[in-house]
Amino acid sequence: MPANEVTIDEFLKDAKAALSKKSYDLVMKAFEISNKYHEGQKRLSGQPYVIHPVNVAHIIMHDLNGQDKIIAAALLHDVVEDTPYTHEDMENNFGPEIANMVKGVTKVSEIKNKSKENILLENVKRILMATIQDPRVIIIKLADKTHNMRTLGFQPHEKQIRIANEVMNIYAPIASRMGVYKIKSELEDLAFQVLEPESYQKIKEMVASKKTERDLHIEEIKERLMGWLNQGKIKAIIEGRSKHFYSIHKKLKEKDRKLEEIYDLRALRIITKEIQDCYAILGISHTHFTPVPGRFKDYIATPKSNLYQSLHTTIISTDGRPIELQIRTEEMNSTAESGIAAHWGYKEGKYSSLEQKFIDRWKEQMRFFAENPTADMNDFMSDFSNEMRDDEIIAFTPRGDMLDFPRGATVLDFAFRVHTDVGLHTKAGKVNGKIVPIRTPLRTGDQVEIITEKNAKPSPIWERILKTPHARQKLRQYFRKIQDDLKSQTDGEYVRSGPSSNIAISDKDIANIRKTNKKSERKDKQKENISIVVGGYKDILVRIANCCSPIPGDEIIGFITRGRGVSVHKKTCELANSFTDEKRIVNVRWDGVNKPVPVRIEVKAYDRPRIYLEIVDSITKTDTNIIEAGASSTGQGTMIARFQLEIEHLDQFEEIIENIKSIQNIIQVERILNA
Repeated sequence: MPANEVTIDEFLKDAKAALSKKSYDLVMKAFEISNKYHEGQKRLSGQPYVIHPVNVAHIIMHDLNGQDKIIAAALLHDVVEDTPYTHEDMENNFGPEIANMVKGVTKVSEIKNKSKENILLENVKRILMATIQDPRVIIIKLADKTHNMRTLGFQPHEKQIRIANEVMNIYAPIASRMGVYKIKSELEDLAFQVLEPESYQKIKEMVASKKTERDLHIEEIKERLMGWLNQGKIKAIIEGRSKHFYSIHKKLKEKDRKLEEIYDLRALRIITKEIQDCYAILGISHTHFTPVPGRFKDYIATPKSNLYQSLHTTIISTDGRPIELQIRTEEMNSTAESGIAAHWGYKEGKYSSLEQKFIDRWKEQMRFFAENPTADMNDFMSDFSNEMRDDEIIAFTPRGDMLDFPRGATVLDFAFRVHTDVGLHTKAGKVNGKIVPIRTPLRTGDQVEIITEKNAKPSPIWERILKTPHARQKLRQYFRKIQDDLKSQTDGEYVRSGPSSNIAISDKDIANIRKTNKKSERKDKQKENISIVVGGYKDILVRIANCCSPIPGDEIIGFITRGRGVSVHKKTCELANSFTDEKRIVNVRWDGVNKPVPVRIEVKAYDRPRIYLEIVDSITKTDTNIIEAGASSTGQGTMIARFQLEIEHLDQFEEIIENIKSIQNIIQVERILNA
């Protein structure tokens, strides 16, 4: 039996000590049913199968402060799946609350013509959907995965890899998001040991090599701090905190650092009674030790989205090395260890506004992934892990509402989070009062306002800017709808002709396009006059596509629509290249003198006197009309200038770009598409 596994007698003894008589009787009843129906079943280790549900229940009771009903459900979580005992039997014996928790955890049976990967994905989505109804379902699943990972060595190697991958990318991130850090750390280390055994062993040896030295020094700092706290009559407990191996591995890998350069490798946790004592302890620590600049975080005043609260600071200890301090109350420590979800089942809806906000956001995220059409397990795990990870950014709306995002999220992600329509019509953002491009990364504490424009439309390039799965899915839905609309609007048939495989257009098609409604013609009068030949005809209504805004001289291709003429795209346009039905494609070309096309550019340069005037002068030298112009300082020695120009031909545009690039101190010139 593994060292961290409990026997049946140990579990029952702990349950009797922890629970009231009424609660213990319920748990005992559940154990007896589980023991009876799993009788004769064995685990791969050779142990009686009931040892598994017993240990799952013990993890929930001991590590997650779970109450009687969730402990009972944990004991019963495999009975319906693996024995003749039915959901109806459970409902009759234990009531619908426990029965439905068990139903939420129960896996889908093997389905004909479905791969193991598809069944696994379907099971994950079912659990997420069940979690929306009762969050305790995911607590049982986390405990189930924890015990399975502790005993994973009995599984075939291939299955170990699959399970460890699933745990690392789905269940550890869930534990992190819920604030169940004790379980999160154990799951990550156990999965890391399977997925990268050599790296795991190397870090384990590195940490062990100087453990005695670190422990002695930590004890010395503990004694000093405790002495100063006693002098200030502050009651507190000081504990050493070991950093888990996977966390060390990530920091070594991300920043290419040595082990001793990791600030929180050596850490102390100080637990006290009152919030004011937390700040008093912080003051004492900073008085007697030098704090490391930029390492203080106040999660008490601004909790994480999962309600985690603590003060974090890093001090330089007597040996000149950093030590991280986490300072929190007993209640905060309990939440940090077991997370809010362990309490959801018995608070009877009496939640604080922060708790309710977390629960609502949690359910929103679970629903999104449960209903996500992604059919590929690897894509699903990648998106899910990114969305759930703990290194979040907190940004604020102009009204002060707090929104959380994964690290790397941009102003455009913020826009889609406010509302899909806001995202689709985003023009720019205003961060802390300064106008910024939509690709600007968010930072914790930013106040963000989204600038929209009625006629602004998204570009396929936006998918590279977006970091959140929810926003990317909404963008994809928008372009899928465009494709569907184009397909439904296709009028007539197109055939390939000639050895060059150019696409021809029939006389019937031309007649149909010429009959486009007059309202559309009047509305698009300006674009209609652009000289473009469509399939050999010059009098066809055309529209310049907003997604790529081709300039006369660009290689172009056309798509026929009903009621809106021919939509003209650059041949390199990502949206145009996404259309696979060749029947809707038609040859188009520029013809002679063209009406100017509006084009936006952005110039980044080192800020110096007269540089803006030099940029303007370089544009006007080409006889180009400037429709809009503006500039702003970044506050970091650089400036950004933006222009909307009237361009008649590609050569003219290229000349402007070269002129600007030739100016001293120019960093970058780029064309902006719908941004």
